[in-house]
Amino acid sequence: MARRISVILILVMVLLVLPFNSLAEDNYDKQLEEAILRSKQLFSIGDEYDQFDHNVSYSNGTTIFYLNWSDSKGKLDVIDVSITTDGTVISFSKWKPVHVEEKPKLPNISKEEGLNIAKDFIEKVAPKFIENVKYIDIDEPLNINSNDYSYYFVRTENGIPYYNNNIHIYVNNKTGEIRNYYANWDMNLKFSSAKDLIPLEKAQELYKEKIGLDLVYKTNYIDRKPNSFLAYSPLNMNLGINAKNGEVTPIYDYIYLERSLDMGAGEVTSTEELSPSEKQAVEKISGIISQKDAEKIARDILKLDSDYKLNYFNLYKDWTSDEDYIWQLEFRKDIDSNNYHYVNISMDAKTKELISFYKFGPDDPNKKIKYNKEECLEIAKEYIKLNNPDKLDLIEFREGYDFVRPLVEQKIYYFNFVRKVDSAYVEGDGISATVDATSGDIIEYRIDWSKIDFPAQDNLITKDRAYNILFGDIGLELKYINPNIYGSFDNKEEAILVYGLKTDKPAIIDAKTGTLLNYRGEPFKSRSVISYKDIDNSYAKDKINILAQFGIALPGEEFKPKEKITQSDFLYLLAKANNPYFEIEESRDNLYSLLINLGIIKEGEISPEKIVTKEEAIKYVIRALKYDKIADLTEIYKDLFKDTEDIAPELKGYVSIAYGLKIVEGYNGYLNPKAQLKREDGANIIYNYLFNGI
Repeated sequence: MARRISVILILVMVLLVLPFNSLAEDNYDKQLEEAILRSKQLFSIGDEYDQFDHNVSYSNGTTIFYLNWSDSKGKLDVIDVSITTDGTVISFSKWKPVHVEEKPKLPNISKEEGLNIAKDFIEKVAPKFIENVKYIDIDEPLNINSNDYSYYFVRTENGIPYYNNNIHIYVNNKTGEIRNYYANWDMNLKFSSAKDLIPLEKAQELYKEKIGLDLVYKTNYIDRKPNSFLAYSPLNMNLGINAKNGEVTPIYDYIYLERSLDMGAGEVTSTEELSPSEKQAVEKISGIISQKDAEKIARDILKLDSDYKLNYFNLYKDWTSDEDYIWQLEFRKDIDSNNYHYVNISMDAKTKELISFYKFGPDDPNKKIKYNKEECLEIAKEYIKLNNPDKLDLIEFREGYDFVRPLVEQKIYYFNFVRKVDSAYVEGDGISATVDATSGDIIEYRIDWSKIDFPAQDNLITKDRAYNILFGDIGLELKYINPNIYGSFDNKEEAILVYGLKTDKPAIIDAKTGTLLNYRGEPFKSRSVISYKDIDNSYAKDKINILAQFGIALPGEEFKPKEKITQSDFLYLLAKANNPYFEIEESRDNLYSLLINLGIIKEGEISPEKIVTKEEAIKYVIRALKYDKIADLTEIYKDLFKDTEDIAPELKGYVSIAYGLKIVEGYNGYLNPKAQLKREDGANIIYNYLFNGI
């Protein structure tokens, strides 16, 4: 399926991206001049830019000029602009020719002010877009590693979103300058009328009837350890209901994910000096078949004669298991200097079971189609029955939906059989087969079969309750989609209306509790900005709020500013300052592993429940700034405080640097280095570390 789509995509590119001398317009020079002048006026590009380059493309009836300005001395920002012949700017970026690591800075403008700047920019550079865009407010923390606000707009027609068209724009939160803008916009797409639509309630009934929820085993791998959980979820989330005729309609493009394989182990040499973990690895690999045995099995399965030469082979460890290894072999049979047959096959290196194969050969355009879809399906079933009879009763054929209209009469058919355990489907498990309709041959075959224990199917919520959650907590929305997203060959592209699931929450419902889950099987939580209700009387209120805007916050509605702060809580805030996406729900082991790798804490210093002192907090932030080697030169620093003698001698340099960077300050000449910090004190130091440290 994926290869078929890839071929069509390549064909689309060949047909739609034309060389320069094929452009429809004859007055290219005049149009280029107009594009240059408009761009220079829009973006205030002066004569200080002494280098200019350009390119041009013609696609779907639209000519786009790609313009680039730079200066030979490399002192100015490089400017890139893409603009159509009618003066509509498709993209704009302004970037430094040499990467400069920028430290986080406090915004000078609010996100709301930045949004107005973004809207004004769109109206200036693409006035034809501004009336048909809707801002999508994503309530999540700001990115501490970026000095830009990011804004996302989607195209709307008749007040209905078309998510395949959108605008991304980045506004510098310090200067208000636009740094990057990109509009993905189908210029010539028509939109169907929004009249005579199926009501939402009817669409829900049809979704339930024709697509529906299934009881599904989902599996994620954390540190290569499988975790399987039961959920009610659509097996295919990329389907919707046509808003006019009620038929099932694909919504997004289809991506066929190959099973990933780690780079495998090479030849193992026996030795008496192996460590316990090395001995364990040798034991695990000891039961594999040889490469010669693997080749013989492959030739028998695929009926390959001696003309097929072994071209490549490798041994991989299955990324889903420490116990399993996979042989992969490739064969090639040359026909002439330009044509050959190719075969790729994978098998379990211990059990010898077939995992997958794929055949490729020159296409004969004169071969006639002998088998229809139903006959090809029976061929696929018979092949499974012959080669995997033990799995035949454990799979169920699921009808697929083509995401690409075939340009010619269909010569291959792809069939997917999903594994079932009692009443539940196993997501990602099953057997797939691709049949050549001209010969009846299986040209691609794949088995995915997890070797894990599945949780029991007891104490489940009813499917009716699951539907109430699906339509109540997630819901369907009316949206435009382009059924010809991979390219139209009749120039009659028209977006149609469908009801599809909203995508701001995962459609994964815990089959036992009804809780919405994320893809790891954990309760779903949106990354919204935390707002505390107990910090009004804290001297660090504003700083605590600003940190929370950047996702640097402790969970919950209460910050408890007057409580003492433990080492693990302070270091968690510091870890969030370095990586805002780190979650406290992860184990403390992971927290400390991260901080040890960053050089912020050492093994012997770990004491999660210990209350942090001021000098200890200073030590951690100076290490985070990578100034610890300088700080360790204690002899070069002078006494700054009246109580300098109370500072641990090895931390004198750390305190001096922190004071110089305005990360900490004394009071009446005293530092009080042994004072135990409150939570508000910890937040104050983290804030100063981010926005005061050089």
